[in-house]
Amino acid sequence: MIPQELRSTVAAFRRAVRKLPDNPTTQLFCTVESVRAYQLLETVFWEESGDPIPLIREEFERLARTLRGLPGQYDQAGYAQRVVQESGSGSKSAAAARDDVKTVTGELYSSLFTRFSERHYLDEAKELLRQRIERNGIGYDWLRGKKGLDAGCGGGRYTVALRQLGAARVTGIDYGRDNVKDARRRIARASISAVNFRHADVLEIPYKDSSFDFAFSNGVLHHTTDPFRGIQELYRVVKPGGYLWIFLYGAGLWWELMHALRPLSMRSTRQLTQHVMQLMGYAPNRIFKFMDSLFVPIIESYTARQMERMLKRAGFADLTNLPRCVDMPHFRGVNELLGEGGAHAAQRWGAGELRYLARKRDKG
Repeated sequence: MIPQELRSTVAAFRRAVRKLPDNPTTQLFCTVESVRAYQLLETVFWEESGDPIPLIREEFERLARTLRGLPGQYDQAGYAQRVVQESGSGSKSAAAARDDVKTVTGELYSSLFTRFSERHYLDEAKELLRQRIERNGIGYDWLRGKKGLDAGCGGGRYTVALRQLGAARVTGIDYGRDNVKDARRRIARASISAVNFRHADVLEIPYKDSSFDFAFSNGVLHHTTDPFRGIQELYRVVKPGGYLWIFLYGAGLWWELMHALRPLSMRSTRQLTQHVMQLMGYAPNRIFKFMDSLFVPIIESYTARQMERMLKRAGFADLTNLPRCVDMPHFRGVNELLGEGGAHAAQRWGAGELRYLARKRDKG
């Protein structure tokens, strides 16, 4: 829930968004303003240490004023229309294209992951996963020499990372057909063995009961129509005594603000937004972060209690919270910032990022 002290400001912003006309000028304008606002909020959350509320209020007030002045911002028939055409975007906004959630989500992530460089694909994911495993002190026994499933693998880079860190064989499934095709091309080019990919739905996993020693679901189920069903499916395909690694978004102010900002970003289209961000010089991983927050059709977030309840209801036991995350030269993980404390850390991040290693009970 948006904090009381921001509600009237956010409500005024939303009214201004609803009054915008539907044309190329609006689409381009909403793209640029969404990117600018997102970047400012990133700065407030990741780099500032004081009370975030005044800066957030100031930004949403600025947005509302700017939206009300839209008619004078761009040449209606010229620049905006040309950029929209260059992007290959149709006239339908993202908000109007959400009928088939699974297809839209699969296409979105396919358009993002296929742009990752070989370094981001082969090296970065391995380092991120290694840090999370070792900083949380859980060791590698749950995956080394084991057969695993990466459920909702995206472009497959964590599927490969699991293999690189010792899994005997890993299968990645994803609903994005282009993701699966690209992942297959990449592992063939890199001569990576014992990894395969399949087009499939994480809510209807096409494998028999107890098919895998472990399952890995990294930031996936909070984008689906039924996260608990996804957890049940993961429980079903893991062998007794096997493990699940799972990551879901933790509830907090960041995600509340992303929901507040989405009506602006989704007045544009995915194609136009990616095209404009490329023109602005954003790297693929930065474009991914923006689109992941503001364009995927469904985003849910949870408290630790809610997540643990779902895992236990599905049958998992021995839940190990993994609070430590990454510390890269260009990025500090949310939980690292939250763990440092400070007067406003909890206000910013709430539950943080929720990662758990859970075990399926042995038979009997």
